[in-house]
Amino acid sequence: MRRRDFTILGALAAGCRAPERPRGVKPLRIKAVKTIEVRGVATGKGLVLPWDPKRTPLDTRDYVVTQFLTDQGLVGTTIDGDYRLPEGIAAEVQGRAEAYFAGKDPFEIARHQTEFFEKQKAPVRLYFLEIGLWDIVGKALGAPLYRVWGASADKVRAYAATVHFDKTPEERAEDARRFYEAGFRAIKLRLHHAEMKDDLRLVETVVRAAGDRITVMVDANQAGKRPGDPPPVWDYRRASETARALEEMGVYWLEEPLARGALEELARLRSGLTRMHLAGGEGNRGLGEFREILVKGAFSYIQPDPVVSGPISLVRKMAAMGEAFGVLFGPHHGKSGVGMMANLHMQCAAPNSGYIEYMYDPGYWNPEGFQVGFAAPYPVDSEGFVHAPEAPGLGIDWDPAFLKRHGLERG
Repeated sequence: MRRRDFTILGALAAGCRAPERPRGVKPLRIKAVKTIEVRGVATGKGLVLPWDPKRTPLDTRDYVVTQFLTDQGLVGTTIDGDYRLPEGIAAEVQGRAEAYFAGKDPFEIARHQTEFFEKQKAPVRLYFLEIGLWDIVGKALGAPLYRVWGASADKVRAYAATVHFDKTPEERAEDARRFYEAGFRAIKLRLHHAEMKDDLRLVETVVRAAGDRITVMVDANQAGKRPGDPPPVWDYRRASETARALEEMGVYWLEEPLARGALEELARLRSGLTRMHLAGGEGNRGLGEFREILVKGAFSYIQPDPVVSGPISLVRKMAAMGEAFGVLFGPHHGKSGVGMMANLHMQCAAPNSGYIEYMYDPGYWNPEGFQVGFAAPYPVDSEGFVHAPEAPGLGIDWDPAFLKRHGLERG
């Protein structure tokens, strides 16, 4: 469809209620919902997750795909994914989505938030569905979502988010050099050694190899840890000593150094830093939790996930809340390539945008396995930027063979 009256874009970008339609434009209606499972997608070989005490190798990832079909031929596509999704997830998502969205107008995002997303007590995640609605909205307006939301930029600097645990410091240093040649100008490492000195040796080796060419971030993945869990479980002393050492090395951020609820300790830890960011929030949910994070000053860089923390209409509000507190916004990866693309659009519309998380650990976590269904992995340019697409909606170039194989629609 051709580009519509851009007073609509201004209303949406400002976060107003659903705009009135231009005269003569027929309202869209969702006529059908289609949900399928895509299981066992190869992501690499022998991935060992740093937070898994059993160190069980993983080679595949599961996905659930939902499409909203409209009476005007527009299709909105969205995906959730994880290492192992619950059995029967497609039927659960399909039943709930079809029962509510059939006959609804995809433009009524705020209404769907209060009448559907806030009321669901589902055994599976449903926030990812809103991404498909926005995909339709962008296509109906003939514009990419970052422009619908009010473009602040048209590109975001990416970091290569590594995941695999069993690599030596020297191997990771070599990765940093190779990632630089692939275009990345930032890399994230995982800190999960029993001894702090081993964590610091990993970072120091990579920082020395990277020089001033690559920014280094680190993730401790402590937010979900509890006393008594398999080690390492960081206490405040370990977090504080590690943070001071990392700041001296010039690390850009330390992510999730303490349990999710330890906001006072996180705020105290942050107050002692002068150059390095304290980051987190990927598992927090709702505006209330992010309000508490910001009021208490726990993080200087917030990372809500558009599949876990809330639908993207709420995650965009979290970004605005962060801006009000002088905090950077760089969402967690979004569970799939679709979530990453939603993040790209949100970050291009957010004046306080940080880096975009690009899952990249070749051999163990290949981008083809995460960006499932794409015609090709979304590119990072030679200066480390990911550029927003100019095609309408999410702007994803889908693989026709993938769509045909799984009985999915184009459009």
